[in-house]
Amino acid sequence: MAEAENFYQNFFASLVDGVLVISADLRVTKVNQAAEEIFQRSRSSFEGESLSKLFPDQPNLIDKARQSITTSASYHHVEGIGYNKSTNGRFPVNLTFSPFMKGDHKNTAGIILIQDTSLLKELQENSQQTENLSTLSILTTGMAHEIRNPLSGIRGSAQLLLKELKNNDHRKYMEIVIEEVDRINRLIKKMINLTHPILNDFKPTNIHEVLEEIITLEKETLKKKEGTFVQIYDPSIPTIKANKDELKQVFLNLVKNAVEASSKGGRVQISTQYNNNYTFREKQNTLSQHNIVIKITDYGLGMDNSTMKKLFTPFFSTKKRGTGLGMAVSLKIIENHNGTIKVTSEKNIGTVIQVFLPIHK
Repeated sequence: MAEAENFYQNFFASLVDGVLVISADLRVTKVNQAAEEIFQRSRSSFEGESLSKLFPDQPNLIDKARQSITTSASYHHVEGIGYNKSTNGRFPVNLTFSPFMKGDHKNTAGIILIQDTSLLKELQENSQQTENLSTLSILTTGMAHEIRNPLSGIRGSAQLLLKELKNNDHRKYMEIVIEEVDRINRLIKKMINLTHPILNDFKPTNIHEVLEEIITLEKETLKKKEGTFVQIYDPSIPTIKANKDELKQVFLNLVKNAVEASSKGGRVQISTQYNNNYTFREKQNTLSQHNIVIKITDYGLGMDNSTMKKLFTPFFSTKKRGTGLGMAVSLKIIENHNGTIKVTSEKNIGTVIQVFLPIHK
């Protein structure tokens, strides 16, 4: 009997998916180690916890858990949102509800199998971003040649006309034509940079030097809004292999966005940290567990979920004069460095951009 009990305990503890055993009144009575890791809390803290606290504001999940116990029904592949009490964060999960059958075939408890689908959702989003860039690449190849040639003719003709015009109003209109042609040329250049391979001219780079150069460029703009930069750097961070010019392009875009989003008197916080908690797969199919994270935080208006989902979509912009390519280009550059970008934002609270870059040992 003792041997059988040990077997089931070891089986319960060895499952890679989280398991919750719940009572008839929908309170947790037992959890396995995987559930502890998913919710990032100790086993003792689960005891007696109401299921609605783990999955708040989701009455459909609570109903399925109750029906599973009362009717002996099972429910598979139920999507929900779990709540992490320690971080006050939420994460996507895939759930299976089953009745807990005892020897007398009476159901007084239920079992919930939990899969954290955060990584899957992230991979799906990355796949969509890659698909967007592939589509844009096909369009750009044809458009760049077809548009640039006529633009050169338009610009040349406009310059010749400008020399002949004497009326100031007419000259002003012609100057606007030339400016707009130049703007379209810059847009096409950005599109080409986004869709063509980037040269891996990587050299030892001090990330703090890159950030300080960007802050120097943007300091006056933030000062006009009576705002300030706050730098919190980790002195233990080593140099990384990177293309410095490309990283400057990325962080200039991210810091500029943070400055523009800041309200009057606000601050933009830039911090760096040596990190080994975030793991991502590199192009060589090896796992890089040692990386640095650069965090850029503004306390502006923030973004809603709809805007967040489109953030890296080419040509999507919330700015009146924005091209919608800045974030897409930034993501491509960071991915070319075997890194990634994560964004979190809340309306009327602010936005946090995290850039992860690997350390090659």
